[in-house]
Amino acid sequence: MEMGAELRKPAVRNWVSVMEKSNLLLGGVIGAMNPSTFTAGVNCIKAIRSNIECIAKSENLEDLLAIWTSPLVAASVINNRNTPVHRDNGATYCSMDFLTSTGSFTKGVFMVPGLGYRFLFKSGTLIGLLGRIVPHAADVSGERLCYAQYLREDVLHALGVEVPDWVNVDNLF
Repeated sequence: MEMGAELRKPAVRNWVSVMEKSNLLLGGVIGAMNPSTFTAGVNCIKAIRSNIECIAKSENLEDLLAIWTSPLVAASVINNRNTPVHRDNGATYCSMDFLTSTGSFTKGVFMVPGLGYRFLFKSGTLIGLLGRIVPHAADVSGERLCYAQYLREDVLHALGVEVPDWVNVDNLF
């Protein structure tokens, strides 16, 4: 296991620092919506902290962990790109991926075609879904950033962290 190349860049570490409060808020939402995903993510962060020497290319990892406030260990940023129907193959089967949109875009639509759903996807929207199982897509016009956070199944296994329980509809109500 190794620290991602982008996270080793000073500009990206600066962005993570700017995102501290937002990630704290999103972490609280994740904890409420899917407690077992939250717990598994926190356990991953703890395992990384206590085993930094086992992480390849980990220069500045301690500095990054000091500002990493998300309970999830993987994130992607999608900028001004529509996403065709897909599944998130690196994520876990049983826990939610969290997608947060921001920007000055208009007419955003988030689609779950297999279930026949289309949702308004405007700036400030947070979507939680089983992204590895449920095919989904987004169609947006204008300036947009989508911040996707999730757990990577291979990271859970490598760190010896228990895979979270399946999402339970009772968690959502």
